Amino acid sequence: MQELILPKLKREEEDRPQINKIAHGIQWIEVNRGCKRGCAFCYADPNYKVFEVPEIISNKVMIIGEGFLYDSKVKEKIIELGQKRVNGKFVYYGLNQGIDFRLLDKGIAELLNENRFGIINSKYRWYKGIKFAWDGIQTHEKLAKDTIELLVSVGYKRKFIQVFVLVNWKIPYEVCIYKLSKLKEWGVKIDDCTWNSNKRDLRNRIKTNNWNNPYWTMKQYKDFRADCRKHNQLILFDGYDPE
Repeated sequence: MQELILPKLKREEEDRPQINKIAHGIQWIEVNRGCKRGCAFCYADPNYKVFEVPEIISNKVMIIGEGFLYDSKVKEKIIELGQKRVNGKFVYYGLNQGIDFRLLDKGIAELLNENRFGIINSKYRWYKGIKFAWDGIQTHEKLAKDTIELLVSVGYKRKFIQVFVLVNWKIPYEVCIYKLSKLKEWGVKIDDCTWNSNKRDLRNRIKTNNWNNPYWTMKQYKDFRADCRKHNQLILFDGYDPE
């Protein structure tokens, strides 16, 4: 295995205009940028900033930004966005980076549901679900479970709730397998979030046998990816295996 020289995470972004663009019929916007947490594995800019809601011109809007719930006026912005109409029709929102479950309460959860905040998938379809990250070890197991039950109680569909699980980092493979078993028990999907690389790069490294990660082996990564794919199929099809 090659030695991996880890770069210092470049967190601070260059100042740039607020994102507001149309791609694939979806409007992509920022209402915040960065995150206050400063987690060791994350590239999010710690210089958290918020933006005013831009003009909404599409009926599907993807909101970019790691720290959505840190905004002191987040409730007002959720309501403001929920009241928007385009061509007389409702607007449906996706939270690309999900929410921080440590900041969620029932009031916010109800507002998110009532104002059509959910998931827009890679095929640009909207679903009545929410993403959040369970990045630590088992410390937040109860909070993860309670968050799922809270989201279901306000109207979200259990099988469309999606939990980010950080893989290929210092969190051991065995811990991630345990998390996957709990998500199966709770009936929700997983998004195996690959650390410090994209999945295309990892596929190329696997293909060329050029693995250089000091935390997980190639076999662990491949096995976990396969397990996650099967898990999501079984959740989506209510236990039926389409393969």
